[in-house]
Amino acid sequence: MELFQYIWIGFMVLLLLYRMIFQKFRKHNKENIGLSAILIIFTGSSYTITQMNLILVISVIVVAVCSAVWNSIIFVRNGYEPERLK
Repeated sequence: MELFQYIWIGFMVLLLLYRMIFQKFRKHNKENIGLSAILIIFTGSSYTITQMNLILVISVIVVAVCSAVWNSIIFVRNGYEPERLK
């Protein structure tokens, strides 16, 4: 189970960083917010990662929170912007 958690957390971090760096969060905002929430839950619930390296856990949670906030701002801004202005 621990190996699955490491692989899953690593995959979600890489996916969010890929979308952040290469796509500049231009699309998939709802999915990114959900991925960030799942990442925070998985990282917080995995007791072995928390015991091993607290700096790693804090950095993963910081990436997830920044991604969630950034995507929610973009999602709200794009949702309320009229079509003719896009």
